[in-house]
Amino acid sequence: MKISILGTGRWASCIAYCMEQNNYDILMWERSHDDREESNLFKTHANQYVRLSNKVSFTHSLDDALNFGDIVIISILSQKLDNLMQSVKKVKGYEDKKYCICMKGIEAATGRRLSEILMDNGVKKHNIAVWVGPGHVQSITAGKPTNMVVSAYERAYSKELVKIFEKKNFMDIYSSKDIIGTEYAAAAKNVYGIAAGVLEGSGFEQKKGPLMVAAVKEMSKFIDAVGGDKETAEGLALLGDFQATLFDQNSKNLTYGKLIVRAASLDRNKIQPFVDIESVEGIMTSKALLKRLGAYNKIANDDSQVQMPITEAVNKIVNGGVNLGQSGDYVCKKITEALNL
Repeated sequence: MKISILGTGRWASCIAYCMEQNNYDILMWERSHDDREESNLFKTHANQYVRLSNKVSFTHSLDDALNFGDIVIISILSQKLDNLMQSVKKVKGYEDKKYCICMKGIEAATGRRLSEILMDNGVKKHNIAVWVGPGHVQSITAGKPTNMVVSAYERAYSKELVKIFEKKNFMDIYSSKDIIGTEYAAAAKNVYGIAAGVLEGSGFEQKKGPLMVAAVKEMSKFIDAVGGDKETAEGLALLGDFQATLFDQNSKNLTYGKLIVRAASLDRNKIQPFVDIESVEGIMTSKALLKRLGAYNKIANDDSQVQMPITEAVNKIVNGGVNLGQSGDYVCKKITEALNL
């Protein structure tokens, strides 16, 4: 088995680590052609999280990466996916490859799910899957087991990937037929991670329990409205990922929420030294979910309107619409509204 990984960031390095545990040959692609901009992983086979074996190779050539793998895994920042696909489309035969998306987000400018971006760029629907669920690279590389989920438009493809990716007693994976709900749920957990950070930074840690209940209720109604299975909100993509996102201090979204409250500022210069703001996916995802919600409510009748008070609160907070000193109280208020949906 040969695996291509497009991306060399933190999660991409974790995927490579997991795949080499399964004895696969791996080729990782990184966009930069400037030696000064190459990642440490590209240069040394190591970063602060992993040290990879010689079963992992690296390239700047998309042609080489796409032609190498039996499976092409994509693990980059979600807002940059369409830009990447513009380059992928130039590679002959790209549309016939099998892809697995390993990131969590919704395109802010359009509200598109990531699998929709692939399809809009010519990838065949039956060749698209997503792989999500709880886990931080720090925990996984330390040997702490987890469970994850693979979802695809074709159930046979998701089951195929489970067999390829799974490593018993290390990473147990199950397949889901609800790719719509899985993508939205996995993206939304980052939004709720920011909400959890705001609560923690405000001294309201005890409100994380109600937040979890309210978030599942909010997303169940949203997923049902946009054509997914509402029960997916209770699965690994959302509820199952809350420990890693709402409580684990390795969570970037949680960290960002705490920082903006404690700094009483959205000033990038004050936050960036502690967390890479560009990688805090919940910021743009809150905007993207509301865009998709607006499109739905525009055509829905009065009885079918859907509300997302927690997502709206996070979007307002991260865009400066709420006094950060009062943001904890504001999130608490919106949790109550979501519980009453």
